[in-house]
Amino acid sequence: MKLKNTLILMSALCLLPAVSKADAVPFGAASAYNLVALGTVDSNGNTVLAGTIATNADIGGRVAAADQVLLGTTLGSALVTDPFASQATYALVSPNGLPAGQSFNINGGGNVFAPGSSANINFNNGGSLVTTGSSGINFSTLRSTLDAESVLLSGLTSNGVTGAPTPSGGNPSWLVLQGNSATLNVFTITAAQFADTNHPIDIEAPTGSTVLINVLGSNLTLGTGIYYNGVQYAGDSTNTQDILFNFASATNVAINAQFSASLLAPFAVLTGNGQMDGNFIAAQIGQTGEVHNIEFDGNLPGGSTSITVTPEPSSLVLLGTGMLSMAALFRKGFRPRA
Repeated sequence: MKLKNTLILMSALCLLPAVSKADAVPFGAASAYNLVALGTVDSNGNTVLAGTIATNADIGGRVAAADQVLLGTTLGSALVTDPFASQATYALVSPNGLPAGQSFNINGGGNVFAPGSSANINFNNGGSLVTTGSSGINFSTLRSTLDAESVLLSGLTSNGVTGAPTPSGGNPSWLVLQGNSATLNVFTITAAQFADTNHPIDIEAPTGSTVLINVLGSNLTLGTGIYYNGVQYAGDSTNTQDILFNFASATNVAINAQFSASLLAPFAVLTGNGQMDGNFIAAQIGQTGEVHNIEFDGNLPGGSTSITVTPEPSSLVLLGTGMLSMAALFRKGFRPRA
């Protein structure tokens, strides 16, 4: 499995030397959604993990499931502050319909794509149900792209210090992640550090810089809230919109404390009871805490549509071979391990 990890990582990293920034849309179509369930499939296209969403928590932004949204909820109250509105056609995407007996309240004038729906849908401020045509999202392509993006990001070299001295006036029990780059600060933490209830994570980095935190391990639970420059933000604050936690080897992630950052875990089941502020992208999503529409707006190397890649001619053969290897492994339901 480690050899497979290495092959995928080498293939992805060969994209990096020749990138040029474009307008940042870090997760493609998923950038405009609070919750996205991608699902996973095997080499024959059979479902390994259904792309379902089953939370009845209030969600400020949009929701998209590759399979189905299972539980009634209220969503869309913060669509008017959406920086990636142009990337989304609907406020709710549930290609296999919405179940009978469930009630959905759609705010902000959002539309719903849900063929074959039997649920009760209340549209506030306009909006309508669409049962034909396209959802506007090719989940197969999106899944493959974000799978590869997560693995690529996990291979970036850390340039920040994990366990740095506590800032003056800070809590001595913090686990301090100190980054000094004005552009991109990369950290790697363990599952134990992520789960530690006695040492909250404090991210110390220049305001406006992108913060990428790669979290190792397969089964992860957030132990305490996340701080940014000594402050624990909650609600609709945009101060944390440049922070991303990446879980390239996780199969289960639980957010059981205040989490103001975005999360990319394309191979994992995401659950929790803590309040969440960001984009949350996983293979499958169960019950969550309340979700606020603070979309990730950082600049990531290798992002799904945030860069333009122009490989050197000498690297095209290696690139092609590597990408074919990646595609074959992902279609087999590959889940990288730390």
